[in-house]
Amino acid sequence: MRYLPNSGKQHLFKLLVFITLTITSCASLKVIENSSKEKPNWLYGIETDYLVGEGTGSDYNEAKYNALQMVKEKIVTSVAQSISFEQNIEVNETRYKKAIEFIEEYTSKTVSKTGNRSYLQGISLSKATDFYWEKRRENRIEEISYFIKYPFTQEDINVLIEEWESQEEELSQRLDTLKFNKKAHQTVESIIAEIEELQYLSGFFVDQRKAVADISIKKLVNKLNAIQIIPEVDSLGFFKYFLRLGEDSIKTILKPIVNSNCADVKEINTNNQFGCIKYEYDYCEVEDKNHLNISYSFEEWELNHTTYFDVSIKKIFIENKNDISFSSVDKSFFKKEQTIKCYFTITSKSHVPFTINKIELVPKLCKRNCTYDYNFRNFPVIIIENVNKSFSGKGNHSFEVYAGIPKSKSNQWASRNGLSTKISGKIYYSSAKTGESKIHEFNNLEYFTNW
Repeated sequence: MRYLPNSGKQHLFKLLVFITLTITSCASLKVIENSSKEKPNWLYGIETDYLVGEGTGSDYNEAKYNALQMVKEKIVTSVAQSISFEQNIEVNETRYKKAIEFIEEYTSKTVSKTGNRSYLQGISLSKATDFYWEKRRENRIEEISYFIKYPFTQEDINVLIEEWESQEEELSQRLDTLKFNKKAHQTVESIIAEIEELQYLSGFFVDQRKAVADISIKKLVNKLNAIQIIPEVDSLGFFKYFLRLGEDSIKTILKPIVNSNCADVKEINTNNQFGCIKYEYDYCEVEDKNHLNISYSFEEWELNHTTYFDVSIKKIFIENKNDISFSSVDKSFFKKEQTIKCYFTITSKSHVPFTINKIELVPKLCKRNCTYDYNFRNFPVIIIENVNKSFSGKGNHSFEVYAGIPKSKSNQWASRNGLSTKISGKIYYSSAKTGESKIHEFNNLEYFTNW
């Protein structure tokens, strides 16, 4: 017997283990059923003008589908690899992807332009010239392997390359047309449609034509952003306008969305040239910044316009933010019920004439800690009827009225009796134009007395 060193024994052991595992592995994979006893020669890709698709699955339908998908992938790859551009690797890779997208879309069509190539009608099993399948079992798991033989010649490749080049030339010409397009746009929709077309071209091209498309897109976006809403008629309750781009008007079939902080929008009419909005303002107050907001919104474009309206030309509004003074009429004051003078300065925010009809006053006085409202003592309400003071115009209006005050009440809320004096109340007034009646409430104003 020949003696082997330890290293030789180890090498022989590894070789035996490898052979054993290989035999075991092969033994675990078993073909239990097939479509023919012998595998066809085309299975190994030795025939020209044909593609072989292979797919596996848990059943026949899944395996067939996967085999057809492989045929499609091979067609796509064969054509895309034949389309060259520049030596720049990055550009080549990008264009290769674009070619794949084109071929994938092309081969998915059910009808082709030429109609004389079977593969252009859509890849299907009926166009395969042969097939072979096996049902295999490995580690107790069964699986179907399906193979199809599919015709695909160099002539077929050339047809698709021609279609690619034709499409590229067509799109390049279209880009030139859009690039030099100087005509005035008549509608917003035409600008948006042109932007979308240029975005498609920008996504298709990978050379300097992409930059041309992107610049054209920016110019059109600037056009959209330059569109303005121009008032034609702006009167209370009615707003008429048109869209303007530069020196020209522009149209849109889109209906605007109109809302307001207070107005009730009753009607929105748009035609080819103008937009008209009718609204009611019954619930709008004079003191608010009343407005209509008009907005147009496409996915690629948004236009907002705010127009303000002033209801003070029709409605009244006054407020009292000034201190109030009281004075005695004669020296016998407080010996019996007396009449005192009340001095007011009110502010009107409307041009509409109005009349003050009635005033209610609630004096308050605090002698100690006047930090919080509850430390003030409220005195009985003073009611001044039949004031009948009329005013007109915006701005401040000063006046005085007389009130009869019992001694027991008036003497208690004199300014000299406390550290702090406050007064609240209501002013009842009405419009001399429409008869509209309103009440203005004021709170915690300072008041002063001369007693």
